[in-house]
Amino acid sequence: MSVIDIASHVRWFIDSDYDPNVNFEADAVFMLIVTGAILTIIAFPFLNRSKIYNDFCDWIDTNLALPDGFEWRLISGLTGMMLIINTMGGDFLAPNIIIENDSMLWIALLAQTLVGILLIFHISYAISGLLVLIALIPTVIFMPIGVTIDYAAELISLSLALIFLGPSISKVDRAVFVKLNLDWRALRQYALPTMRVGVGLTLITLALHNKLLDPAPSAAFMQEHNWNFFPLIGMDFVSDLNFVLFAGITEMLIGVAICFNQILRWATLLIALLLTTTLLMLGYGELVGHLPLFGLGILFILKGGGSFEGLFPKDELIVINSGESLD
Repeated sequence: MSVIDIASHVRWFIDSDYDPNVNFEADAVFMLIVTGAILTIIAFPFLNRSKIYNDFCDWIDTNLALPDGFEWRLISGLTGMMLIINTMGGDFLAPNIIIENDSMLWIALLAQTLVGILLIFHISYAISGLLVLIALIPTVIFMPIGVTIDYAAELISLSLALIFLGPSISKVDRAVFVKLNLDWRALRQYALPTMRVGVGLTLITLALHNKLLDPAPSAAFMQEHNWNFFPLIGMDFVSDLNFVLFAGITEMLIGVAICFNQILRWATLLIALLLTTTLLMLGYGELVGHLPLFGLGILFILKGGGSFEGLFPKDELIVINSGESLD
């Protein structure tokens, strides 16, 4: 979440009572922003292959490194902290996921606390990921799609990444996989690209859901937090609604870059810078909801985006000699 993307989870910060009849106008600024977005997407492959970006990546790979698995332990700890703090505040997963039934809420909060403890103390990653996936099923079934859609990709990808990674850094997870006779050694390589795609899809979803397809929530947010900086630099013609469009397009472009592993490290640095700025402006509520993103930012910058190569092997070409029988 950032100044430019106007608080990705914008519904955390607005009242539910706002005018829903807000839409973009296809004016000159609208066309300029959309054209810029198209040109940026076209430029991604060229930037990704550019010498300056590859030199930047090589420098990081050569000079910056953490102990093996440290980034994932950091993500685990920060995620656990977020879950525990949510429990203390009576929130399940996020502030705008409301469970009306008190008994169900207590069960959900207890499960959330258990996962938080497993992650903070690095007891189990795979079990934690599995529990989150299990908890998501009733959440998606009983919660409105307009609420859960903002979190689905991030939580599913994080859960799968923890399951893939768990046995390689947790003795408990390794013992479980061995007991179930599951091959865990090849799974670790898929944790990173799974997380990358999940984060990218989350940003794209937030941009579309909260801004581009429905600008009303962000327009309401702008009435309470005037973050349109364009008039301050002499561009008075950029309205608040134009700024919402600019914010949504920017967020979507960063999401596309991360999802498709294009200039990933630059995109991550940009979202980290903007997220930090937003944190200073919105404070505690912004910090808690995005604790895992700080760890994910370090992961992407230091390790890149990974690859799914080998997950879907191509079919082998079977050649039958003319003299051989098919029987």
